[in-house]
Amino acid sequence: MGFKFFPFSLLVLFTWANADTELRALMDMKAALDPEERYLSSWTINGDPCDGSFEGIACNEKGQVANISLQGKGLNGKVSPAIAGLKHLTGLYLHYNSLYGQIPREIANLTELSDLYLNVNNLSGDIPPEIGYMGSLQVLQLCYNQLTGSIPTQLGSLRKLSVLALQSNQLTGAIPANLGDLGMLMRLDLSFNHLFGSIPRKLADAPLLEVLDIRNNTLSGSVPPALKRLNEGFLYENNLELCGVGFSALKTCSASSNINPSRPEPYGAATTHSTRNIPETANVNLPCNQTQCSSSSKSHQASVVAGIIVVVVALSAIGILAFTQYRRRKQKLGSSFNAADSRLSTDQAKGVYRKNGSPLISLEYGNGWDPLADGRNLNVFAQEVFQSFRFNLEE
Repeated sequence: MGFKFFPFSLLVLFTWANADTELRALMDMKAALDPEERYLSSWTINGDPCDGSFEGIACNEKGQVANISLQGKGLNGKVSPAIAGLKHLTGLYLHYNSLYGQIPREIANLTELSDLYLNVNNLSGDIPPEIGYMGSLQVLQLCYNQLTGSIPTQLGSLRKLSVLALQSNQLTGAIPANLGDLGMLMRLDLSFNHLFGSIPRKLADAPLLEVLDIRNNTLSGSVPPALKRLNEGFLYENNLELCGVGFSALKTCSASSNINPSRPEPYGAATTHSTRNIPETANVNLPCNQTQCSSSSKSHQASVVAGIIVVVVALSAIGILAFTQYRRRKQKLGSSFNAADSRLSTDQAKGVYRKNGSPLISLEYGNGWDPLADGRNLNVFAQEVFQSFRFNLEE
């Protein structure tokens, strides 16, 4: 008899301990949600959350807190991390209040939670990526707050999620491509944020998707044609850089719209060959586009041609100047020879002229170089210059 009574005693003890844990969690939540104790006065330390006396609290058949419905109650506090103590909670409805502060990461401990409504408050900070571990979540309403940062890629793991509403926040970054893996997703609202980049093609693969609202962002690039199946359920206005075919309010895409290295790619779309890690901040030397490359190439070629012309002109000027100086010097040498020849006898002068064509040639042959000989070791341009002046020297 005593042995049969023992399991029953353990069950009662466990139920009492669980109820006490939940009561303490509710008291901590009350202090955070309603710091002025104006709206949750029915929540008392000596009360029973499951007897109907706690406003907005509902329990399951096991006497566990399963639902908190406090929407539109004028609450002006914060969401306490103590909420993690309500492990059997399936619905949390705190929308249409004036709650502020960050969404506690401890909320991810509510693994049985299916509906999370925190919309229309003044919540700030990032969306906790830990929410992606709440496998039972079906509706996630975080819209109309002041949330910042990017959309966590972990949300792509919520296989039961049917509604994701993040509109009217201050979210930035790209749309995670793995949201297209959500097989139960029916409504995705990302409008009125600061999202940029392109619309992931994978997003159009969500089989049950009926509404995709991306209005009033800074998205760019080509819209996946498969989104045409949504008809009026696809809302995309006020994204000036979007383009596509078959969408009445979109411009036609140009070649640069499909290939733009400066546009961030949506993350989360891993290939079968490798994964790509995209840092939040990186300095990347991007390849030039076709116009920039051609302009740079033409500019480089023009610089090379101009340099060659300058070098040729300079060398020509130096050569002409050197030749002019050379001619004047030789003319002076010829004059001095003529003066010396006047003192020689006629026979000696004739002998000299018979032996050598000119006094200039006689002088230079002694040094082993003939300025009037055909330039066997000169280039063609130099030979033509010397040939043009040869008869002047002979005179």
